[in-house]
Amino acid sequence: MSHLRPAALALLLAATPAMAAPPGALADVALSPPPDARLPPDLALATEAGETGTPAQLLAGRPALLVLADYRCAVLCGTALGLADFALQRSGLRPGLDYMLLVLGIDPRDGPAEAAAAKRERLGDSPVAPSARFLTAAPEALAAAEAALGYRAWRDPETGEYAHPLGALVLAPDGRVSAVLDGLVPEPAALRAALAQAASAPPAGPVARLGERLRLLCAGFGLGDGFAVPLIRRVLGIGMAMTLLGLGGLLWALSRRRMGQGPGTVGRGKAGRA
Repeated sequence: MSHLRPAALALLLAATPAMAAPPGALADVALSPPPDARLPPDLALATEAGETGTPAQLLAGRPALLVLADYRCAVLCGTALGLADFALQRSGLRPGLDYMLLVLGIDPRDGPAEAAAAKRERLGDSPVAPSARFLTAAPEALAAAEAALGYRAWRDPETGEYAHPLGALVLAPDGRVSAVLDGLVPEPAALRAALAQAASAPPAGPVARLGERLRLLCAGFGLGDGFAVPLIRRVLGIGMAMTLLGLGGLLWALSRRRMGQGPGTVGRGKAGRA
């Protein structure tokens, strides 16, 4: 998809934050899992319903798509989750049976109430929603998860907003990271294949990276105080969402043309327990 790189670069520039970050702060923001990365098996996670569990209990023998998101984000996090939902629905896989969708909040101030509100707002009545789990963790547990996954964000001490990488992780049933889906627009066929690979015990070693190799960040805009800020945020968010949805549709159409068939007819591989 090298012909899409100019559009992707324009998207990257549009999403570049105007936060008043100190020199070098945003350079460290990245999603770079080390070889054989995995969620700590004893990690304590809370669901949007207030239940607690470990990664093994949440996965229950299934692969998962894991998205780390800011539940308070008004910029790109909602769009990223919407596009992931779009791709999962068109993957031909069964939510809760062939895979899990896990979303982990990156703000340690958040708890089950914020996670539940984010789930309602981001997924609504999607068929993916009932089995999806929106998670939070105590500060120490969250830091351990981010370190294990190679996830580095930066929090603005003045506004409390985060600059963080956009992308998703495909997890094997044992919590190992099988692949990184860079950017915002996973193709349904590629996502299906990645989940099938994760379910069939991915090989040890470096984590595979799928999609355009973009360093795409999501952050608040440092526009200063004043009555216009909420309106500017909304306009910018809507504009970027429309751009991303358009790019998502283009990638999906190109994928269907290249495969010669719809994503729902891709041959089913081993993809978790029924």
